[in-house]
Amino acid sequence: MKVITTREIVRETKKYFELAEKERVAVKRGKKYVNLIVTNDPDTKFVSEAWIKEFMSIPPEYRVNPFDVSPSGDLFFADRRNIEHIDKALAGQTKRLSKEEREEPC
Repeated sequence: MKVITTREIVRETKKYFELAEKERVAVKRGKKYVNLIVTNDPDTKFVSEAWIKEFMSIPPEYRVNPFDVSPSGDLFFADRRNIEHIDKALAGQTKRLSKEEREEPC
């Protein structure tokens, strides 16, 4: 992995964009890092190793795809027990939208 500064990316943007296609590149900005990720689809979702570890810690019989419920992939929604608890608490008060209804513009 290559860690660069904001000054380096400003001076040699093309170089680092091309490098990001071959290896991990992170831009250090203060105490935070911006990771350059190359993809053919801007809607691609990325998760960290910590996210995967926490997802795998949910018992398999309760594990569901959290991205089906939450666009952020919040792990709260990866556990079927949590979803069932919400559904039970909101019984009769909400309407679950179909996939087509969710994709319709407002």
